Amino acid sequence: MACAWSGFYLQTQLKRWMQHIPRRFSCRDFSGPAQMAQKSALHYAAARVCLPHTRIVVQDCEPDMFYPIPFVTTITGARHYAAVIADMAQEDAALWAGISGQAFVLEATSLQMGTCWVAANYRRRDVDIPLTGQEKLLAVIALGIPGDPEGASGRTRKPLKQLCIDDPAHWPLWAYQTAEAVRAAPSAMNRQPWRFSCSGNTMRLGFPRNNLDAGIAVLHAECALRDVPHTWRTSAQRSHWLVQHQGET
Repeated sequence: MACAWSGFYLQTQLKRWMQHIPRRFSCRDFSGPAQMAQKSALHYAAARVCLPHTRIVVQDCEPDMFYPIPFVTTITGARHYAAVIADMAQEDAALWAGISGQAFVLEATSLQMGTCWVAANYRRRDVDIPLTGQEKLLAVIALGIPGDPEGASGRTRKPLKQLCIDDPAHWPLWAYQTAEAVRAAPSAMNRQPWRFSCSGNTMRLGFPRNNLDAGIAVLHAECALRDVPHTWRTSAQRSHWLVQHQGET
């Protein structure tokens, strides 16, 4: 199966996003709206990072667009959001939307903006964006100036070894760095559903299904692999993706 993201993003883009992965966190307390220059840059980013059959629309919103749900910290102060939309007639539409949306998130991070993926606790009636054909709104991304710019310091992740089928201490450096980049990716309820293994020049990334979380993880992997010759392919059961190193390890 051809991968729409292979070669889609420039190495300079992937390098910049990789630098901002450690700074990105799920911001839930925003201190104010984007400045005019930031907002213009967000609109520009939304227009240039989307894979085919996906689109991102940046809109203003009222702070009460996001409402509390049990066991999840309430989002406060957000004055903008980005709607992540995909044509569901396309295979793996949600996967592609996750890739595109996370590329946008990392662009926003580079602009000193806070972001948070939201799939459930927002008022859908407030999203006034016409959809065509089989398009579907899959999620929104809350946007604004973060109340705590250093919020990434409080981000929690499972130890890498807990996510691996085999011992990552024996992996080549490129595979280890790829897994670490994916480990830093956000996921619904912070479940971190990915699993890794590596044998020779092939790394396996397992996901429950090709959804938004999987797409976010794939984008992080591409950032880590930006200057590594590699190819992507999916398993026959489509339960995981394989990354094959095309040079000496």
